[in-house]
Amino acid sequence: MAISLQVIDAMRRNAILKAAVGLALAAVFFGTALASDPAPLVPKDDAAMLAAFDRAAAGLDDFLAKWRKPPAGAGSFSVKVGLVDTSTRPGYAVVRPGASPGKFVEWFWMINLREEGAGFAAEIGNDVAYLDNVAAGQTIHFTRPDIADWMYVQGEKIVGNFTTCPALAHASTEERHQVEEQLGIKCD
Repeated sequence: MAISLQVIDAMRRNAILKAAVGLALAAVFFGTALASDPAPLVPKDDAAMLAAFDRAAAGLDDFLAKWRKPPAGAGSFSVKVGLVDTSTRPGYAVVRPGASPGKFVEWFWMINLREEGAGFAAEIGNDVAYLDNVAAGQTIHFTRPDIADWMYVQGEKIVGNFTTCPALAHASTEERHQVEEQLGIKCD
């Protein structure tokens, strides 16, 4: 059975887009080998970030409906969850958006989302930059109110991802322009 050139081209574009999204998000939020400086640190009381959390919460029901029954061309569903290191098992705690736990919160894009009991489980989808007790790929359990942001790819467009622009406001001009170009977004 032959695969048409259109299908191969669409698959290639989708793979390139997914790679660009993943690399850009990792570089912006968590620092990786691709980023020589750590991710921009956003103050816990940043008004734009708190508004982004609210915007994401307002659209969460629609996101979850699309995740449960994806429309044609939709994929790469992920959610953002905040974690802090703790000295008790399991070594971390989940932090709700807007909460002030008195500790440094690192925000992670969670992949391979699934429902478990009354909540969710997913794997940390990016490198860990600041915390000591979690690792990329580790399964984390959380509830709906713990979700700070969400995103998915529809065709070649990223939907959601409300926290990127507030984070980029704390990045260098060069980093901001690079990520805006990679993600196809424009932040004010």
